[in-house]
Amino acid sequence: MQPVPNLFRTWDNPKQIERYYSLYLAKLHAAHRTHRLVEVCRSIRRYARNHGKPKAGLFTFQYEMYACEGIGDAEAMWRLLRGWDRTALGKTVDLANQRWNAEDAHRLLFLYAPLLYLRGRYRLGCQLLEEALKMHSRQEGWSFELLWHVYKPLPRPSTIYDVTLTHFYRALGRDLGDWPLWGAFVDDFHSKLFRLSGIRRERLRSDPALLKPFFEWISGERERRLFTHTTMGEADLVESRAKVKRRQTDVATKIARLVNDPRRLRLEEELKKIFPELAGMQPAQSILASC
Repeated sequence: MQPVPNLFRTWDNPKQIERYYSLYLAKLHAAHRTHRLVEVCRSIRRYARNHGKPKAGLFTFQYEMYACEGIGDAEAMWRLLRGWDRTALGKTVDLANQRWNAEDAHRLLFLYAPLLYLRGRYRLGCQLLEEALKMHSRQEGWSFELLWHVYKPLPRPSTIYDVTLTHFYRALGRDLGDWPLWGAFVDDFHSKLFRLSGIRRERLRSDPALLKPFFEWISGERERRLFTHTTMGEADLVESRAKVKRRQTDVATKIARLVNDPRRLRLEEELKKIFPELAGMQPAQSILASC
């Protein structure tokens, strides 16, 4: 394996260091270079510690977690998450008694709660996921944005992105209708979604089992409309097909233009000079290439 360049030794700008390392890690992740990704993350954190700035390596924890996700190692992901906290805060977070704020919602939604589920800690995980959903419920349009954290038609999740509140409730033997925010969740959806899907709001409110066909209609319609896979949220379904198509076409044009943007091409060449191993890697398939 090639040695990992130590940018802390040659550069003074922390933001620049993080930016270039992050691009490097993102390319390793996209190329499924799992073991190399772990090795590079650990090297960067070691460089940061030796440089006297351990927090400068915080961004690597999530990339190493991606690598562990790829091999289905939830326990390793959990250890990394707890190590992330200790490096950032100087202590281990007491999950059951922590006073969470809005800045914590993302980590609760995507990391803590899902990992607790995968580790069989259903009660605590459900508590944290409900807390995160409650934080978001103060925002307009929260139900649509968080639908994928409430329900997915999967009998048993295997990744952190599969886990939903429904899975927790099922594991705990509870009915989703008992969720304190269930009524508010149903009522927050735009009325047009019920009309187009053929599922009445009051029926969904009284029968959580109807969330499955409601979800499947939303997912299918999004797939039909969003050919660039970029989204404007609930507007993608509430607005006319013609308007959404115009917006998607505009996005596709911008993405295609970005592919050949001279600044992006220069950055690609610069990255290959700093991290020579990237020169021999096949570019990952992405939306940029598909457009």
